[in-house]
Amino acid sequence: MGSPMEQRVRDILEAEFPGIKVDTEVMSSRRIFGSVVWDGFEGLDHVDRQTKIRTALREKLGEDATKVGVLLAYTSAELKAMNAA
Repeated sequence: MGSPMEQRVRDILEAEFPGIKVDTEVMSSRRIFGSVVWDGFEGLDHVDRQTKIRTALREKLGEDATKVGVLLAYTSAELKAMNAA
């Protein structure tokens, strides 16, 4: 099922980005890493995607947002193209 913090991160991202798919894992550092897929990222570069994610997490988690590491952000088309390669 995942940790309570993973669930909080998922809940926040799902509320902020309707239709997002979130795949996370808690690493030995106890930080959360993973990937997200959301078609609303279309046309945004990596920095803008990360800014949107980080802003949403900081607003809802406060200091606990530091427990979240990198969440790679893709659109479904990008993920499909990567999986086909």
